[in-house]
Amino acid sequence: MRPHGSLARGTGSLGRMLVTVLVATALSTMPAGAGPASASMTSGVFGEVLSKATGAPVPGATVSLPAYGLRTVTNGAGTFSFDRPLPISLPYRRVTAVVRAQGFGTWRITGAPLYPNDPMHLHVELRARAFTDAVLTPRERAGQAATGRAPLAPATAYTNTCTGWSSQTVPPQTIVVYSTTDGTSTPYDFVFYVTHVLPSEWIPSWRADSLGAGAIAAKTFGWYRALPGHAYTGGIGCADITDYTGDQVFDPARSYPSTDQAVYATYGTVNWKSGGIWLSQYWAGYSTTDPCAPVTGEFAGRMSQWGTQNCALAGVLWPDIVTTFYAGTTWVDLQNLLLDPGGEDPQVYAWLQTHPSSYKRASVHPYEGAWWLKTRLATTVYQVRPFDGTPSSTYQFSVALKCPATNTAACTPDIKLLANGSTVVLMQKLSIIEPNDGRWRVYAMSPPASGISHTSVQVNIVASQVIGIDAAVLTGIFGGP
Repeated sequence: MRPHGSLARGTGSLGRMLVTVLVATALSTMPAGAGPASASMTSGVFGEVLSKATGAPVPGATVSLPAYGLRTVTNGAGTFSFDRPLPISLPYRRVTAVVRAQGFGTWRITGAPLYPNDPMHLHVELRARAFTDAVLTPRERAGQAATGRAPLAPATAYTNTCTGWSSQTVPPQTIVVYSTTDGTSTPYDFVFYVTHVLPSEWIPSWRADSLGAGAIAAKTFGWYRALPGHAYTGGIGCADITDYTGDQVFDPARSYPSTDQAVYATYGTVNWKSGGIWLSQYWAGYSTTDPCAPVTGEFAGRMSQWGTQNCALAGVLWPDIVTTFYAGTTWVDLQNLLLDPGGEDPQVYAWLQTHPSSYKRASVHPYEGAWWLKTRLATTVYQVRPFDGTPSSTYQFSVALKCPATNTAACTPDIKLLANGSTVVLMQKLSIIEPNDGRWRVYAMSPPASGISHTSVQVNIVASQVIGIDAAVLTGIFGGP
């Protein structure tokens, strides 16, 4: 997995008590510690060390795990890993990691849970002064709130504009988060934000479909806050959202492959209520036996986190778990890994190109919807989507193409599907001869597995003439009983 953080400095303020009631108690029945050992398992720790002030990697930093007596040093790119498997007991083990580097204060994380076969990814942001990230269980957070020790600031009406993202179909590129620990507002890549909310709000060892439902809830909640008129503060040093239970808990220091994959697999899927992005609230549930059914009573309309796990255990898939708890919602681009697959939204940042301004959006005679993408020059139009793939991961891709009659000859585009890891593997290439008759035709591929572990999958559409692109769909295997 790759770091996605985009760091900056600023100021801000905090709080919202209504959502605190709903979120601060999240998973309050989760055990506070590791519990009795029921099996001997292993995990791992890896990550990167950066300067919080500049975002630059910090080579030569010492990273230690005191409980294991292990120490390693970051390489020139600021990354590190512990090669030795770390023994833990079920359901998890809470550990401390310490990072020291010349010119920075000592950085610590305490109480961080290590889950079996789900290594923890540490994202370390070093400051000039010492810093400690004390990871709390939901039960411990609830205890803080009950005793008045929770790091909350005065409430806000959430009617400000900070990022001011306007799209209802494409997630924002960044979100500005107010830190209750150091009182600063920092912009983060939005994918990074969601991958660092989910493991604090859901249990990473839960079923993939539970995590997928949680990923939709966390993404939609953050997205709503980034829209105009929904931010925590406005003006200079503004923040869209806070990092604690007044909104949803965000810890930039840690994530896990299980929760990362849940975010990646559901990221292109959009959940709407009343025709747009909405405030997707959730809470722990009444008990570990919460039913797979809509919540009634005081928290009606919220998603039950324990309920999502019980749904998944019963074989319910993540899209159906979401609509079970969020009645009256609808899907946009369901189970598509790609963003803005037909150029329906002017925020087409996900579609990259090898030549600047080599495509535009067009609205005359689309294949579906109201818009399509039209190449202007000989170019490659492509998307790269994060997806933690194994050597046996398979994908399916389809796209509608047309060759306008304004071309003097048939179009000969190539479609390529690639797996990006330590090497790049071309999984399949389709070389197409498309008559210049202005008609849409759909092309599909289901290539064999790449044979490598990879961190992203890429779609390339290579054109030497003007072509139309619409209805691009990329799917990968995720979830299931």
